[in-house]
Amino acid sequence: MRGGSLNDKMCALDDVSRAHSLAEKPSVVCGRCGAKAHEPVNVCDPVQMPEAGYMGD
Repeated sequence: MRGGSLNDKMCALDDVSRAHSLAEKPSVVCGRCGAKAHEPVNVCDPVQMPEAGYMGD
């Protein structure tokens, strides 16, 4: 990971390339703004995204 903090929040970034690198292969979505990220620390209100192909119970 290039410079910056592991705690960069997607909604506060103004560097498009940094935001793109944090959103690569997202596993969580922010419950507030809908931003997607790979690591839960990079969104304010992380909600786990369902696995690809999951159709519910």
